[in-house]
Amino acid sequence: MRKGIHLTIGILSGILFTQNIWAQTLKEPVIESQAVVVMDMDSGDILYEKNGKEKLYPASIVKLLTALVTAEEGKLDDIVIFSYDAVYGVEEGSGNALQLETGDKLTVEDCMYAMLLKSSNQAANALAEYVAGSNEKFAEHMNEKAQELGCTDSNFVNPSGLNAEEQKVTAEDMAKIAVAAFSNDTVRKIASAKTYLLPVTLNNPNGCIVEMEHQLLNGTDYSYKYAYAGKTGYTYAAGNTLVTAARKDDKNLISVVLKSEMTHYTDTIKLFNYGFAYLEQQTQEIEAEEESVDTEKVQTVPEEQKETTPDHTVINVVKGIFFLIILYGASLIFRRKKSRLQKKRKNIKKAGNGSKKSKKKSRK
Repeated sequence: MRKGIHLTIGILSGILFTQNIWAQTLKEPVIESQAVVVMDMDSGDILYEKNGKEKLYPASIVKLLTALVTAEEGKLDDIVIFSYDAVYGVEEGSGNALQLETGDKLTVEDCMYAMLLKSSNQAANALAEYVAGSNEKFAEHMNEKAQELGCTDSNFVNPSGLNAEEQKVTAEDMAKIAVAAFSNDTVRKIASAKTYLLPVTLNNPNGCIVEMEHQLLNGTDYSYKYAYAGKTGYTYAAGNTLVTAARKDDKNLISVVLKSEMTHYTDTIKLFNYGFAYLEQQTQEIEAEEESVDTEKVQTVPEEQKETTPDHTVINVVKGIFFLIILYGASLIFRRKKSRLQKKRKNIKKAGNGSKKSKKKSRK
């Protein structure tokens, strides 16, 4: 009987605490990068973070903020003329993969594709000059936008993300910037493109094809089918940095990785797998709660009765106790019946033995 009661109590406890136990079964990802965040784009909730508020060098993921400011303040078909400073005012060794030159003319849209797909520092500088007249003035626009988005621990110095002592970000702030950037139709479209054909420039008389470098998006071995937009970054000081957006069914996530040593793609996949599992679990818990509410008859209680009306928790406890009492009573009845049956069998057996003895005596 005690075993039966214990079992029943265990079942009732399991029903009451299923939600908490379920949440504990979701294993957090093992992340190797220095700082990461995975954020629900729709709610802004951080689902997992590691050193989310640590200030680190961002590298070229800064270009997402440059793109957002440009998309909001510029016009895509405006012409941008590349100045000497835009082309050559970059960190030594940072390169010029598109061979852009002083005097080149591209549209704002062309420059944004060059900047987000090929990570062109020259294009970022040219856009900054187009919007604000100089990198320094444009940085003011960047910081104003970041503050508007609730970024309190980051500071921006240039549009490209090249090394600057004062230019540091947190993973949490970059996630907020990424949500805003990928919510902008223009930025999302460009940051999702696989390729783009740049028009003729001084050093490219036939134009130039730029390709997406983000390996979760471009069909390489790291390809992740739910990822749809993103931006890469790397400098020696920053290490590998990565921002990615992913969508699964109606769930939208942002992942930010800072200061990684070649684990930025695998860490991002881990973050997304965890984030989507977390949201799916949350959805199932909400549905279970709604089903539980639907099973109870909803009644309107008059104001004068509210103080004396027990809440659902008390009612459920009373129901549980009543169920245990019924179970206990049923067990007692069963035990009594079993005892009577055993006595009956003993009496029948005794009667049988008595008749056998009488037969033996008569034979003698």
